[in-house]
Amino acid sequence: MDEGSLEEGTPGLENPRATGRRWPFVLTIILLSVVAAFTGAGFAYSNSSAQAWRDSAAQAASDLASTKEALAAAAQERDQLRGVRDELTQTKSSLADMTSKFNATTDRIRSLSNEKAQVGDQAALMTGFVATSRQVTQEMDQCISALQTLEGYLINSRSYDSVSLANYTQTINKGCNQARADSDALSRRLAG
Repeated sequence: MDEGSLEEGTPGLENPRATGRRWPFVLTIILLSVVAAFTGAGFAYSNSSAQAWRDSAAQAASDLASTKEALAAAAQERDQLRGVRDELTQTKSSLADMTSKFNATTDRIRSLSNEKAQVGDQAALMTGFVATSRQVTQEMDQCISALQTLEGYLINSRSYDSVSLANYTQTINKGCNQARADSDALSRRLAG
């Protein structure tokens, strides 16, 4: 039979060339559909992954900023505490010198107390000063020791809870303020 003599509209008879020409077209459409589906899925996954990374980066930036602020505050407190420590060291030195003078005065007063009864009252007063001075010196020693411990904590402040560190700092400040107040009171008593 001649290919040209077949009618295309005849049922049951298909043109073999026409069927052979459709498969590449159908296969191309299927292949392009599969590629488009994978490309769309890849784009959706990539977009979702990028958003997750952006969210993670924003959270990390926020955490970094808050940590930076906490470290700046801790560094400022540490610098303030160093100033207080230096002042307390000077006060301790003055108190040690004053205690030495008080001890010498107390010994002198005791030797004179045999000669005059009135000197005995002054000796009792000086003994009170010495006892108070020793107490103040002990409070200053405790304050300086606590400040040195706190300095170690502040150097490695990332390893500690900032609230606990702040509470510990307040406790130390309270003790040091009490020692300073006692020292000031002793100085006023000695001057008056």
